[in-house]
Formats: sequence, C-alpha cells, structure tokens
Amino acid sequence: MTDAAEIEPAQVGASREVKAVRGEAIDARILSVTLEILRRQGPAAVNIEAVAAKAGIAKTTIYRRYDSREHLLKAAMESSTAEIVIPTDLPTYDTFKWLLHDAARMAENMVGRGAAASIILNDHPESNDPMREMIKTRSVRLTEFLHERVDSGDLRADLDIGLAATVLLGALFGQLIRGGDLDDAWADSVLELLWPGLKS
Repeated sequence: MTDAAEIEPAQVGASREVKAVRGEAIDARILSVTLEILRRQGPAAVNIEAVAAKAGIAKTTIYRRYDSREHLLKAAMESSTAEIVIPTDLPTYDTFKWLLHDAARMAENMVGRGAAASIILNDHPESNDPMREMIKTRSVRLTEFLHERVDSGDLRADLDIGLAATVLLGALFGQLIRGGDLDDAWADSVLELLWPGLKS
C-alpha cells in the first residue's frame, strides 16, 4: 500500500498545474473581452468594470493582474500584435496588396470600427495613444518599403512618400469607418486607383 506522504507531492504538483491552466484561461478571457469591447465601442469604453461584467469574471481577479484600465488596454493590444515581416519575393504591386491586407487584419483584429472612429475624431486622446503608436509602427514600415522600391526603380523617383503612405492608410480607415469589406476586391480597387500614380 502506498504511503499517503508519497502521493502528496504529486497531488500538489497536479493541483498547481490545474490552477496554472485555469489562470491562463482567465488571462485569455480577460484580454479577449477587452479587445472585443475595444473593436466595437472604442478605447473609451474599455474599463475594468465593463470587462468584468462581459467576461463574467470578478473585478478583483482582473485588478490582481492589471492595476488600471491603461495597463489592461495595453496588455490586450500587445497580446494581438505581431511584428510585421514584409515578404521579399513578391512584385511591388503584389507587395502593396499584401500590405493592405496586413493593415486590414490589424484594423479588424486589433483596432476595429469603434476604435477607428475614436482615433479619427480624437474624442479621447489619452485612450487613443497606444493605438496611435501601433499604427505609427505600421506606417514606419510602410514608409521604409516605399523608400526601398523607389531606390530600386519600381516606384517613381519623385514620389511623395509621406503622402503615398497617408493616402494608403486613409483608404483603409475610410473603408473601416464606412463599414465596407476589407477584402481582395477592396485591395484591388485601391491599387487600381493609386497604381498609375505610384509606378515608375
């Protein structure tokens, strides 16, 4: 017969594993609900009380992980942010299309229509700052790509790169605010309109 003292360490270890799995599930639920509120209603609607109510999780559980709505909002956005790695084996036109789809994924999965409206209207500047930084990172990479393709001769030598980046991002946010689809047809229509002014 096995001594109870020999079983206890294993039981304790199993209990800790179960608690860890439950903790991870709770973390994922909190961040998922935070992103859902952010996408649909904008950053101003994100607060610990709203997340707790929608997630069915006690406020104290959330406060143990995030001591403020700012920390919660930042953690949620970071959880769904991946570093952009632009393909190097595509023609310039196809790379533009890839960039538009990557921006669309970011907009739909992280920003959403509610947050996009908040950014454009700037009705809650302090809440919009984290998202502006995220968009700025994408904008910097887009600008670098435009410089690379101008230097290679694929794009016009006299291209106003800052304006081109602004127009491309504007097309994305305009479609987002209008409630239109961010699909292949949209990407093709944007490039069909802009390509003559971009190519060398």
